[in-house]
Amino acid sequence: MIQVYSPNNTAYEHNGDMTLMPEEATIHVVLNGEWTATLEHPIDPEGRWKYIEDNAVIKMPSFNGEQLFRVKNKGKKDSGVSADLTPVFLDAKGDCFLLDVRPTDKNGQEALDVMTASNARYSARSDIIIRATAYYQTKNLIEAINGNDENSFINRWGGEIIYDNYTITVNKRVGGDYGVQVLYGKNIVQDGFSETVDMNDVVTRIIPKAYNGYMIEGDVPWVDSPLIKKYPTVHYGVISFADVKMREDAGEDDEENGIIICDTQEQLAAALRKKCEEQFEEGVDKPKITIEADMELLQNTELYEDVKDLETVSLGDTVHCNHLRLDIVSDARVIELTWDAVRNKLISVTLGEFQYNFLDNVSSVMSRVDQAIRADGTLIGQQIQGIINGVKTQLKAQSTIAKKQNVRAVLFEDLNQESETFGAMCLGTLGFEIASERTADGRDWKWTTFGTGQGFYADFIVAGTMLADRIKGGTLELGGKDNGNGVAKVLDAKGNEIVRLEKNGVYATGSYVCESLGGLNRRTEMKAGSLMFSKKDQKNPIFIERSGDALVIRAGGTFDDATGSTVLMRMFKNAIYIDADTVGTGGLPGKTGKAEFSDGTYLEFSHGFLMGGSTKEGSF
Repeated sequence: MIQVYSPNNTAYEHNGDMTLMPEEATIHVVLNGEWTATLEHPIDPEGRWKYIEDNAVIKMPSFNGEQLFRVKNKGKKDSGVSADLTPVFLDAKGDCFLLDVRPTDKNGQEALDVMTASNARYSARSDIIIRATAYYQTKNLIEAINGNDENSFINRWGGEIIYDNYTITVNKRVGGDYGVQVLYGKNIVQDGFSETVDMNDVVTRIIPKAYNGYMIEGDVPWVDSPLIKKYPTVHYGVISFADVKMREDAGEDDEENGIIICDTQEQLAAALRKKCEEQFEEGVDKPKITIEADMELLQNTELYEDVKDLETVSLGDTVHCNHLRLDIVSDARVIELTWDAVRNKLISVTLGEFQYNFLDNVSSVMSRVDQAIRADGTLIGQQIQGIINGVKTQLKAQSTIAKKQNVRAVLFEDLNQESETFGAMCLGTLGFEIASERTADGRDWKWTTFGTGQGFYADFIVAGTMLADRIKGGTLELGGKDNGNGVAKVLDAKGNEIVRLEKNGVYATGSYVCESLGGLNRRTEMKAGSLMFSKKDQKNPIFIERSGDALVIRAGGTFDDATGSTVLMRMFKNAIYIDADTVGTGGLPGKTGKAEFSDGTYLEFSHGFLMGGSTKEGSF
């Protein structure tokens, strides 16, 4: 149903002033670009057309539910009335003014809350967790969010936009991957369908370069794509990875900031190969696809079977495009669509590579530097994200089953956003998944917590006590700037901290023990600043420790009691004393005694060391 509200009627939760019967009503949206609508209404005997006036609001179905549009331009002809409309959120261009607003060190949601605070009519949602700062002086809300100024929200925080009446959603990504596939490459000329295959940036053989020009040594300094044989020719490409360095080129904070530091050529080659594999996973070896499909014109054509699933897509969705002859699947996104509000269906769609309308994409695939730590200090968990995405893919199939079969899986959900129990849980033979909010397009749940037979996964885990024997694989990162990545502690039986792992290293007041494996009978223990060397039974130990101003080597006793031990050596700042009873070389003990000569002179020795004597000039 399409309804119209007079300019003064803002009770949009109720029926409008009149129901419209337009001949045509279409909504055209571009990802992070313009959202517009057009309406054509006949001159009807009931006089419905008279309600279409300047600044009226029209409610009509869209790809993301019922949406409100403001009449911006209206024209009347003998045949009817035409109107151009924009989403009501864009009223904020004149209705929400930022005189001097400065979101400082805020995440996406916090920043948008500050920016919309001046007018309670407008609200915003965001799942962007990076923190940034921006200053908005004498700006309207729309240009502050998506303007071409370097301070705009899209520039500072990034994100993709969905308008939902008086609420704007700016998430890291809108849309989803619902498994939609299309087939292209048939070379059939057909009105309503066009495809562009851009091979210019395809790279199937990467010659990687690290910082300062280091390369993989040998006759094969490249890495080949698994798809290299799909193409008639090899596509070479030199890609620089400035975040891979040899240690001699590394800066003081490089390792802390996620730069890969290599000590050997072998380590460098392995790091560069891994970087190339990541590039192939991201699709550098696949063509860029742009497909435009008018579903109305294709309805009764041969091509319709290849693209019919596009009728189910929404803005931002990922579509898997399979090239008929190359047998290569490239991923494209829904970057533009047109919705028929009269019949409530999608009528045309454009697939392609998303680019910000007002922000140049500074991450060039040909000069890639992947930072492991964001500017705000939070981690980019690439390994964790990969695991979560894999589990999401597995459970996505189960979620589909849950909606259709009650035996293998079941879906519990409460779709009432006002309800205290709003949320969903999918439970089945493969595991479970939990969501507490819907996706921005409202078509699915935003699953964030998962459990399978292999373990549990979540975007964020809050726990009182976790069993460490359930932690396996991956990398545990600690320390970092101001210990922002956390520390690890070991407590004794009384709850006192005895070991701490942090940004400065390992600090321990307890005991560190290292024992040999196999036939070697060795044991080393470090405790309270002393080192004890012994056999595994700890008998006949030898200690190295500081005592007073000296470094002492002693035999016998314990860490806490040197009674009965024998001091073998003492080392001071400017003196070394041997206290052992026997000292020698080559396995032979040194002699103690006097060496006398025929002229009456002599030398005195103790344990092989010359201690004094007498010469003709006198004693020494």
